[in-house]
Amino acid sequence: MKTIRNAFAAFFFLNPCFACERGDTLVTEPRAETFPIQEESAADITTPTLGVDGQYRIEWKGITWLVKHATNRDEPRGPGENIWSSQNVWVDDQGKLHLKITRQPDGRYLCAELQSENDYQYGTYTWKVDSDLSGLQKDVIFGLFQYGGTDYINEIDFEFTRWNNASANWCNYTVYRNQVTTSNPEVNYVHVDYSEPLDGTYTTHTYTREANKITFKSYHGHGTASLFTNIPGGTSGWVFAEPDNVPTKAMPVYIQLWTKYKNVGNYELNSPSVEVVVNDFTFTP
Repeated sequence: MKTIRNAFAAFFFLNPCFACERGDTLVTEPRAETFPIQEESAADITTPTLGVDGQYRIEWKGITWLVKHATNRDEPRGPGENIWSSQNVWVDDQGKLHLKITRQPDGRYLCAELQSENDYQYGTYTWKVDSDLSGLQKDVIFGLFQYGGTDYINEIDFEFTRWNNASANWCNYTVYRNQVTTSNPEVNYVHVDYSEPLDGTYTTHTYTREANKITFKSYHGHGTASLFTNIPGGTSGWVFAEPDNVPTKAMPVYIQLWTKYKNVGNYELNSPSVEVVVNDFTFTP
C-alpha cells in the first residue's frame, strides 16, 4: 500500500494510505452491468478471466494477477470510495498492461487494481511505464507498491500523484515501518516527494529490498542509464534504513489506478477517462 506535503495531503495520509484500504480488495460479485471498456479490438487483447472461486485473474509477465472487481454502486470499495471493474484492466498484443479509470453517467468512477497472487520478499522490483506520469491529472493516483495486509505497517510505495494540488510534487516514495513506532499509527511512515522534468514519457522505477534497507530509484526511459536528477539521495537513490523498522515480510505486489469519488477537497476528474500503460514488470531476487 510521511512528511506531510500540504493540508490536503495530510488528510489523505491520516487515513490508512488510501491505496491500502484492503479488507475487501479481492471480493468479487456477479457482473450486473456493462461498462464501456478498452478501445482495442477484442481480438488484440487479453482480458481477465473469472475463476470458479469468483476471482478475476490475468496473466502478465509470467505472474498471475488477481484483478479487483466490485461494481456495486451501493457498496463502494476503498481506496477512494470507488467501484472497480475487471474490464478496466487488459494486456494488449504487444504485452503491455493497461489500467483505466472511466467516469460513469452517475458520476461514479470505475477504477483498476491488480494484486500478484504470490508474495515476494528480498530483491529488486522494476516497473517500466510508457505513460507520462508527470502529466496525470492532479486528482489521479497511480500506485506501484507492496502491502502486507495490515494497515499502517509493512507497506512500500511508489505513488505518482499530486494529491489534488496542481502545484504539488508528483513523484512520491513512502515506507510504512514493520511495527508501529508512533503515538498515532496513521502516520507510522517515512515519505519523500519531488518532481522531475521528463525526457519523453517513458520512465523506469525500481526499489531494492534488503533485510536492513530499501533503496528507491527512478529513471528516464526504459532502463537504468539516466537517473532522475532531482531524486532525494542523489545517485545513491532514496534509502529507508531505520534500524529494526525495515519491512522484511514477503508481500504481494500491487498495481493500481484510482481517484476519489467522494468530493473531498473537490476531487473530480474533468475528463471521461484516464489510462496508464505499463510496459514491463520484473522481480529479481
